[in-house]
Amino acid sequence: MPAERASMNEQLILDRYRLIERLAVGGSAEVWRAHDEQLDRPVAVKRLHPHLLPDAASRKRLAAEARAAAGLSHPVIVGIYDVDAEGEAAALVMELVDGESLSARIDRDGPLPDREAATVTADIAEALYHAHQRGVIHRDVKPGNVLLGRDGRTRLVDFGIAHSLAEASQRLTLTGTVIGTLSSMAPEQLAGGPITPRTDLYGLGVVLHEALTGRPPYPAGSPGALIDAQRAGPPPMERLDPVLAGIVAACLAVEPENRPLHAGALAVALRGWMAGDPAAALAMVPTGTHRAGADTAAVTQAVAMTPRPVPAVARSGSSEPGGSPHGWRRGILLGAAGLLVAVGAGLAISGVVAPAAADPSTSPTLTPAPSAPASAVPTVVATPVPTQVALPPWAAKLAEKYAEECGMALDPALIAGMDKKQAEKAIEPQIDACEEARGD
Repeated sequence: MPAERASMNEQLILDRYRLIERLAVGGSAEVWRAHDEQLDRPVAVKRLHPHLLPDAASRKRLAAEARAAAGLSHPVIVGIYDVDAEGEAAALVMELVDGESLSARIDRDGPLPDREAATVTADIAEALYHAHQRGVIHRDVKPGNVLLGRDGRTRLVDFGIAHSLAEASQRLTLTGTVIGTLSSMAPEQLAGGPITPRTDLYGLGVVLHEALTGRPPYPAGSPGALIDAQRAGPPPMERLDPVLAGIVAACLAVEPENRPLHAGALAVALRGWMAGDPAAALAMVPTGTHRAGADTAAVTQAVAMTPRPVPAVARSGSSEPGGSPHGWRRGILLGAAGLLVAVGAGLAISGVVAPAAADPSTSPTLTPAPSAPASAVPTVVATPVPTQVALPPWAAKLAEKYAEECGMALDPALIAGMDKKQAEKAIEPQIDACEEARGD
């Protein structure tokens, strides 16, 4: 849709963010390019439709979730600068990223090359691992919330919004309307079950499948039809690289415990595949589903029959779109000022998007990345944690308090490898946010 300019008398958001032009409108919000008049920088303002946050409690929940998301610091996560929970339309103020959403890229150009799809998904997985270790679950991982910057960086947007709109989503689902992108919803979300970090892993499976094929894994005409399709198992993926197909199948497992252990393990598997070693991917193919045997056999056969050269892993300096932004491992952080956030119009809960330039001469292009030594391949520590974990007394008490205040079970993977002080530092802010959101 064409951008709409703000009128000259447009009210400032929080007396400092002046709306300039509307970039997109979706089922839950409208996105504006704006200017921070105090810090003299461009920002994105996402104004949520007022009927979705109709009372003080829902707005307090949004503020609490925004504070939790603002505490995340990762180069792939789009930063949240401010929140307005008191205005006529509740709003989030965030970075403005120059680029487009993954969904817009797929709509225009079709599926991504395998390595680019794997890189984008690994980048998002590492960002989610960072968030999950700090007690923050995204809840709406989908191609529309994955941004491909013109600087070659992958970004993830919209932490906290899906949780803030959860009650509105439940109300509207009863009338056949769903907040969010139906095709990206995990089975437990559709069933109203507990939301855990592995719910985000299902979304990662959707992202990888759509990036590789150009379409969602399941048709989604209605919640009931989607539930039936999910129970039938992942669609045939014969034309995909068998290792990547196995990863997709693992993420799309109906039961959360059959999905990868955590997002860090998924990132390790994808980067291992890019380095020519599918061992980690083979280890996570689900064994509790009816398709697992076929998936494992296909992957094993492909590994046995084909040579395994070690391809280059894209580094942060590469011009490859969606290239790995892991210059942060070398202490290099790109400035956020001047970035534009792009959002696909028409998405229900979309990331903020400003369209990238149409001039092909200014668009990023794929170029071969230089070979990297094995020691330079980025990794994420993936600590094995049993599905059923015997928590020490202090952790059990923390988990009980989390469940009481937040209404969901604490995934043990969130505090795996932490001592008492580290776990309390990671989880207690989330408990406080839940308690505040429930207050009054």
